[in-house]
Amino acid sequence: MNNKKGFKYYGIIFIVSVVALAIYIVYLGYQAGGIDTTLLFSLLYVPFVFTMFLFVFDKLFELIFPTKGKKKDDLFAKYLKVISTAIQTKHSFSIEDYRRLRENPKFQKALEQAFRILESGETEEISFEFLQKKFKKESNEFLAMIVVIEEVKKMMINS
Repeated sequence: MNNKKGFKYYGIIFIVSVVALAIYIVYLGYQAGGIDTTLLFSLLYVPFVFTMFLFVFDKLFELIFPTKGKKKDDLFAKYLKVISTAIQTKHSFSIEDYRRLRENPKFQKALEQAFRILESGETEEISFEFLQKKFKKESNEFLAMIVVIEEVKKMMINS
């Protein structure tokens, strides 16, 4: 789920606040027997101030309390970028080969397992040797996995 709040979100907030304030002003005017002009002028600035306050609050809250999932997703995205660049530089796969790698669930699971090794180290269930044995030698998946393992080892040394 994408939690990014864009221009559309704040535009809707602005419109709702204008409508809510206008309804409130009309209600007060009905109760008092006439609409106060100072309240009408508040329609010019209160929705802007409210929307800006909400925007600033959202940005500060996002800075103070970043979501754990977002951090992990960002790390995984950076990991995939480094891995894909390394595979592209070391092997001259065709576009079709890359598509097959992307659509191969076994290879994608191995990429995730390699990321887990990067995060928490090798375990009895998941190791570099296990990842190598998952694919037939001389297959594109095997060749790509060798590059993945090399890159993960480099990343582990550098971190």
